[in-house]
Amino acid sequence: MSKARPDPQTLAQQLLDAEVAFWLANLKGKKLEKLVRDELQIVVERLDEVTLDQAVAREKVKATARRYAVDMEIGGAIPELFGEIARVIFEFRASTSTTLGEVVPDQVATEFIEKIFEPDGMLAHVLDNLRNSDAFQQFLGDVVFTVLKGYLLEQNNLMKWNTVATGTRKVREWLSSKAPELSDTLEERARQWLDSGVASSLAMVNEALDHDHYRETALNSALAFWDVARQWPLSQYRNYLSEQDLQEFMVMGYEFWLSFRDTDYLKACIDLGVDFFFDKYGPVSLRELLDDLGVSDDMIIDEIEQYAPDLAGLLTRLGLTEAFLRRHLGRFYASKPVLTILSA
Repeated sequence: MSKARPDPQTLAQQLLDAEVAFWLANLKGKKLEKLVRDELQIVVERLDEVTLDQAVAREKVKATARRYAVDMEIGGAIPELFGEIARVIFEFRASTSTTLGEVVPDQVATEFIEKIFEPDGMLAHVLDNLRNSDAFQQFLGDVVFTVLKGYLLEQNNLMKWNTVATGTRKVREWLSSKAPELSDTLEERARQWLDSGVASSLAMVNEALDHDHYRETALNSALAFWDVARQWPLSQYRNYLSEQDLQEFMVMGYEFWLSFRDTDYLKACIDLGVDFFFDKYGPVSLRELLDDLGVSDDMIIDEIEQYAPDLAGLLTRLGLTEAFLRRHLGRFYASKPVLTILSA
């Protein structure tokens, strides 16, 4: 007498159990590593056939960038977290045993300093803008006028004589009370004279700063300073910056970002950057794009192999892998077409 064949639902359940067991066995250990490498190898071999434009739409990339840079709500714990990070950095013990020269190589520091002091470079433009600005010249005139006024009326050796000091005070009082217009005129003339003097002084400064000897002297001074500073421990900054200062600077930076992230300028920069990237690489294959970025096939496979087993093992231990397989494969085996096949 032949054994009765199970009904379609029972067969479907048996097939589901068998497939779930199969995948659970293949999603661990060496089997998973081989599966990941084999499947990834197939994918990377096809990268020549797909362009960036085919893989993703630029508008979706813009939307994603805006969502995380502009629209995403930032929790209130962030400032507190910044403060805690600042405290950890401030108390980091390695800062006392690590020198600045160990972090910044001499070649890098030298190239950076030389770049700053090169002819027609960044420093030259900053100094030009500063010394030629009306605000700086006015400030310099105010300083010179204040110093000269104090020197003439208060610090002159003649002021040590009571008679001269008394006479000077009386003249100032008379100018202020009896002839304020004259006092204002004298002060205005003095300022005009000082403005002329400031202009002459600035001309001398310009001549000195524009001279190659100035740049060479300043460059040598900066390099000499680096020879000293490179021996400082990183903890040297604690002499000038307290833990509270560091925390406040980090919070101020965070508050600036909150303000800046909502500006139209940042949004336009995001769109501009994405458009430039797609204009350059949109028609290019993903293979060529990754090659330009210095990303090799082995790097992709190695990184995924590095994390996939640990993630798969965690999901399996938590029972999430089996639940996922049963949830999705169960719908297939319970579908009408499959049950029809099993009942045939």
